[in-house]
Amino acid sequence: MPQDFTDIEILDDSGLADPSEYLADVPSGMISGVLGMMGFTIACIVGLMAENPGYVILLRAMLAMVVCAIIGRVLGVVGETCVREFVTIYKSDRPKPRKPKQLVELEAARRAHQDVVQTMKKSG
Repeated sequence: MPQDFTDIEILDDSGLADPSEYLADVPSGMISGVLGMMGFTIACIVGLMAENPGYVILLRAMLAMVVCAIIGRVLGVVGETCVREFVTIYKSDRPKPRKPKQLVELEAARRAHQDVVQTMKKSG
């Protein structure tokens, strides 16, 4: 039994955000946080293995966290820049294809037919 999908409305995807607008916004903060936490964790583990006092371990771990977070922020900004440049070049090399003339005419005829049908339904 064939399914009837006449109630599904096809929306135009032009309202969606451009991927180049949000694709590169995530790495900077995420890389900064991850590298900061990794620096803190590694400094804590190494300090415990060296049997340093607790305050020395925490002080060095916090210093490592700050330094790694700054390095992560720089790496993230560089990554964002690279991704934005790549996406811009990629999109300029591959423009969005145009619809064939026959398809545009067919869509216009379908819209005109739908308008006539709607007008007849309202008047009847």
